[in-house]
Amino acid sequence: METARALFRGEIGKAVQILKKASTNHPELLFVSLALQLIDKGDKRLAKEQLDFDVALASKTDPYLRAISSLIATGDWSAVANQKSLPLSDRAYVAFRTFDDTQLTKWLGEQVSIATETGDIEGIVLFGITDRMVDVFAKYVGKFNDFQTATLVMSICAPRYIDDYRCTAWRNAYRAYLQRHKAFFLRTKFEVESTKKSKRDGRPTIKPPSRQIALRCVFCDAETTVPSHNGSAPPAGAPDTRNPLMVTSISAGVSCPNCGRHLPRCVVCLEVVGIPRSDRPEAAADMDTRMAARFPTFCLKCEHVLHLDHARHWFARHVECPVPECRCKCNFRANPELNYH
Repeated sequence: METARALFRGEIGKAVQILKKASTNHPELLFVSLALQLIDKGDKRLAKEQLDFDVALASKTDPYLRAISSLIATGDWSAVANQKSLPLSDRAYVAFRTFDDTQLTKWLGEQVSIATETGDIEGIVLFGITDRMVDVFAKYVGKFNDFQTATLVMSICAPRYIDDYRCTAWRNAYRAYLQRHKAFFLRTKFEVESTKKSKRDGRPTIKPPSRQIALRCVFCDAETTVPSHNGSAPPAGAPDTRNPLMVTSISAGVSCPNCGRHLPRCVVCLEVVGIPRSDRPEAAADMDTRMAARFPTFCLKCEHVLHLDHARHWFARHVECPVPECRCKCNFRANPELNYH
């Protein structure tokens, strides 16, 4: 690769030196080096005679050696520029360096057409991240269904500078893909970074996603921070005919502003969690007890609720739920030898 790129830059002497060093481990490269030296000295006839041997030994698999051999054989840079096994970036470098305007215009037109028709994303070398590149990615996604690459590349400029519904569709498909595979961290990082990239004149052109964390009532499934006017809560300006105690509990965050149901009760003391308790645990001398009394704990299976300190006391001696006739083994330990605390 380094040899070919030195040759593309016109540094034949450097290419010969690289081949000489490499020939210690790969003796067949010595013949390619000799052929390049003949070219450098201007004796192309002898170089062409050496070509058949070089191709047979050195350039059947490696595209860069094949390009060197083609140049030795023909002396025509178009053979290198049209060799599709080389990366388009290298071929474009050769074309821009060696072709005249007419030949370069024709070559560029051909490569643009090929990239668009085949969905070759190497065409980004010629297109850049522009509207034309969206057409290339559309063909590419249709062939390989790789909307991740299309989304990550186009998010640099879309929708900041490019307004195309296909970019939006790829973005939504990529977000759904990450969500479906539970890659929540990657999805969130993608949304944050792509929103930053979309800023134009200091304002993001992508609407920031809604809050990812919200409290919902387990009874009516309404967000507690967004009161609904379709439920029991009166609209703004209307007289509030509800129980004043319920209004107070809603303001304190204990009751749902939509349906009015309060937080569940602790199944041990039967007091509503989230409000001051009658046994005043905050006055206890033990700091751990004071802290534990402030937090509710939930059983994910039976969904019963206990104050944390009550749960510790109960499950220190029991395995089953403290609710009568509930046979849920809330404190079941599959591996009792492990320390769960």
